[in-house]
Amino acid sequence: MDTKVHSFLGGAVLILFAIFSPLAAIAQGVLVRSAGELQAALQTTDGGVIRLAEGNYGELEIKRKFPALVTLQSETRHGAVFAGIRLKGAQNLELADLASENGIFVVEGSSKISVTGARIVGTFYCRDVEGLVVRDVDISGGQYGLILNSVSQFVVAQNRIRWTTEDLMRITGRSFDGLLEYNILADTVAKRPKHPDLLQLFGTKGVSPKNITIRRNLLIDPEVKGDVIAQGIFVSDPRSSAGFQDLLIEENLISTRSPNSIYIDGGQKNVVVRRNSLIPGAGDGGAMVRLARKSAMTNEGTLVEGNTAKLLVDETKASRIGKNLFYGRKAPLRRFFSGPGERWQDFVPIADSPLDSSGMGAVAFLADLQAGRAHLGPSWVK
Repeated sequence: MDTKVHSFLGGAVLILFAIFSPLAAIAQGVLVRSAGELQAALQTTDGGVIRLAEGNYGELEIKRKFPALVTLQSETRHGAVFAGIRLKGAQNLELADLASENGIFVVEGSSKISVTGARIVGTFYCRDVEGLVVRDVDISGGQYGLILNSVSQFVVAQNRIRWTTEDLMRITGRSFDGLLEYNILADTVAKRPKHPDLLQLFGTKGVSPKNITIRRNLLIDPEVKGDVIAQGIFVSDPRSSAGFQDLLIEENLISTRSPNSIYIDGGQKNVVVRRNSLIPGAGDGGAMVRLARKSAMTNEGTLVEGNTAKLLVDETKASRIGKNLFYGRKAPLRRFFSGPGERWQDFVPIADSPLDSSGMGAVAFLADLQAGRAHLGPSWVK
């Protein structure tokens, strides 16, 4: 798992950076000040930077495959505001520091697309995309946060996704070769009868997501009166006979009151749940790793090791269970953790506690956060 996934990811990140970095484009480009000027520039350019002055640009639709990278760069962060963005059949495009504010942000049937530094109010929906980077973005206030439906070769890193009425993030269908890291997925505002997840993976049309690394993310859903508590990382409903394959869930920080804090249904080959730290939500709920018997599969390819959690619920009894720290119900959490699980600092083990001495959980990630070697969420959010 490690060699395969990380060899891909190491190469993919370098390739995607080379493709999408603004440095790859011409440093100085044309400046536009209106929607009309922007459309004219998009029709004539074959590559380079289009700088957008502050202002409202209405709805934007791009269907062009550019022969070389085109970067739409707001001159001031979030100063160029759109009433919706739709990319359909586009290629070689980077959107940098833009704002989309009316709930429509769609990327369909496109390739080599990058969205960086943006603020998106509403759902960000991607379908049938090859080569996608979503980095340094704030997504909030929609029915869903970020949806990847049959998206391949993707990197989702250092984003903040929050305040949705259903799932914060979904990865579905024929999605593969992906990396999620250093994201904050926090706080759904769902009401009954909704049943939200912080991160959900499921299959569609006979295929299931595969070869995906989910590492070093913060997933929390603080209890708010009247809101439905979200499940954590929910991997379920495979739609292929092979089940889920080549998934790495590693060094995540998770706090939610749901018993399905990490839920695996159909982990048939090379599904690894390792070194995650789980804190219960209010009333000692949650902080469980659950290997479920839902899809009539066995979870025989799943490994659980190095985690710190309240309980393991193993319904299928076919997975490999390594050494973990399961601290049990009604544990003296104040003696274990630095806080209740509302921010990353809360997951730091109390010095000389059983948790600290065990070396279990996301200790390396927490050390990097404390030392400033790692950062969660957008770089521009303080």
